[in-house]
Amino acid sequence: MSTAQKTKTSYADIKDVTLTDFLDVEAERSLVAHELWKEQATIVIAIRRPGCQFCREEARIFDAQRQIIENDMGIKMACIVHEKEGADIFQKEFWHGKVYHDQNKDFYKALGNGRLRTGGWEQMARPSFWGNLIRNKKSGVKGNFEGDGSILGGLLLVQKGDQGIAYEHIEKVWGDIAHADRVLEAASRVSGVAINKEKVAQAQKEHQALHDKMQASPLAAGKGQEHTQEESGSGSACALPTEQIQQQQQQQQ
Repeated sequence: MSTAQKTKTSYADIKDVTLTDFLDVEAERSLVAHELWKEQATIVIAIRRPGCQFCREEARIFDAQRQIIENDMGIKMACIVHEKEGADIFQKEFWHGKVYHDQNKDFYKALGNGRLRTGGWEQMARPSFWGNLIRNKKSGVKGNFEGDGSILGGLLLVQKGDQGIAYEHIEKVWGDIAHADRVLEAASRVSGVAINKEKVAQAQKEHQALHDKMQASPLAAGKGQEHTQEESGSGSACALPTEQIQQQQQQQQ
C-alpha cells in the first residue's frame, strides 16, 4: 500500500532522470532513476559536494543505519553527485554504498521544482548555518575545498515502483542535513517493519541536545539577520577555512 505524501518535489520530475553508475564497475553505464526503486523502496541522498564536511557527515550518519534500513527494512540507499571529483573517497570512507552521477543536474533541479537552488558565502550570515557548523565540528568529520558546493541538495524516500515519494528533506542552508530519526520513522511506515523506539528516542535526544547547544552559542545567537531568499549568490565551498570562522566569531560577539 502506498504511503506517498504531498511533497514539494514532483515524482514525475525525478523518475526519468538519467544517471551514471561509475564507481566499482568495469564500465560506466547509464540508467534511468526509477530503476533504483523499481524493485524496492530507496532512500536517495543528493549531496552538494563529495568533499563537503557536511555531506560527509550526513553520509556517515545514514551509513551507520545501513543494517537497519537495508537489511531489516529492505530499503535501499543511494547517493547522487553532480560531479565526480572526490566521489571515490566519499564512497570508500564515508558512504560504503552506491553513488551515481547526475551530469545534467536534473535530480537537483527537481528538488527545486525545475531550477537549481544555490547558496554561496552569504549563507554564513544565517544563524542556522553556525548551528550546523557546531554540530559538524562535534562530529569530527572534516572536508576540503575541491569542487562546487554551491548547489543545494536533499534527501528523498521513494517507494517501490511508481508509488511516489513518501518523505523528503530539502536542504536550504549549508549543513541542513536530514534528521535520522524522522527518516527512520518514514522508512518504518513504508516497510511495515517496526523500529526500535529506544533508538529513535535517543536520536531525538541527541539532536535536541545539539540544538540547545547551538542556541546557547554566540556563533548562532541570532544576532545576524536571516536571509529569506532560498537562492542567491555564488560560491564553491561548503567547508570553511579557520580564518573565516575566526572572523565570523568576532563579528558575532
